[in-house]
Amino acid sequence: MKFGGNYGRTVPAQENAEAAGFNHVLWLFGEDHQVTESGIMNMFIFMENEEGEKELVTPPLNGLILPGVNRRSVLELTREWNRFKVSERSITMKEIITANNEGRIFEIFGTATMKTITPIGSIHYMGTTHQIPTVEQKDPLFRELFKILTDICYGRLAHPWAVEI
Repeated sequence: MKFGGNYGRTVPAQENAEAAGFNHVLWLFGEDHQVTESGIMNMFIFMENEEGEKELVTPPLNGLILPGVNRRSVLELTREWNRFKVSERSITMKEIITANNEGRIFEIFGTATMKTITPIGSIHYMGTTHQIPTVEQKDPLFRELFKILTDICYGRLAHPWAVEI
């Protein structure tokens, strides 16, 4: 479960990002700049991996990120679909930038309790802004997931997660 108090120390960095014209801070870890979270969101990267497979990647629950309910929901739904590989693994900014430059990034989005799913359109990293084609996709995954999650939440779609009382 996530708590507001978990993010108190991040307020100055968020304020600096907003002053520079950005919406969120993308938190990186280690010398290899592993992606962890963005603001209060768990991160997802939908891409074609180096083996040519479609893959949805999110950082693992290894102590660097907090487990989100919507994170778990996205993982469970997409694994049920069996339409592409779903991975909880480390992903670095180098891998993302390389894949994006090679046209292998389809979407990047975040999940959070209040925002459900938020598309990411660009990432500013090491002085360069990298455009992410998230909202340019014909039928974006983030939009499909948002619709399904909200339909389950509001009882428009029957699902074992929603128990009528």
